[in-house]
Amino acid sequence: MVTRRVVTGIDAGGKSYFVHDGETPGHLDVGIFVNDEIWVDDPSHPDPGATQDPVAVEQHHLEPPTGGSVCRIFRFEPESAEPAAIDEAAAAAASRFDTGDAMEADNPGMHTTKTIDYGIVLSGEIDLELDEGEVHLTAGDVVVQRGTRHAWRNSSGEPCVMAFILIASPNYA
Repeated sequence: MVTRRVVTGIDAGGKSYFVHDGETPGHLDVGIFVNDEIWVDDPSHPDPGATQDPVAVEQHHLEPPTGGSVCRIFRFEPESAEPAAIDEAAAAAASRFDTGDAMEADNPGMHTTKTIDYGIVLSGEIDLELDEGEVHLTAGDVVVQRGTRHAWRNSSGEPCVMAFILIASPNYA
């Protein structure tokens, strides 16, 4: 399922209007996860009319641009997949989803971003793992992730869908 996205803009006459209404072109399905990139705000390229679609690109980035933000819907499939399938899917994703230096090679899933993230569990359940502990989250729970080392683990038998808003922050650089 691709997420419907409605984007507004300001036309040349200063009037608000609907620029996009439909499936996001930022859909990436690699089997073990599905990412629907909704929007990327890049302050270095202001575009009040939304004439450029920042998610209609070949490659998405885990972190937003400097001073910017990103909104995405992310579906975590259960971790019951075979390790070889996970490695294959991760390799396939690398060409379209750049994680930069955030992901740890020796501890799959663990990563740290220079962002403040708001993660909202829309459906399913998932575990958030930190250096010191783990918490189980279910639909309706909200996480404020403040530049800490973490991993998402879906040990349930069902997909977990979350909305994420990542904001670049000098506090976590």
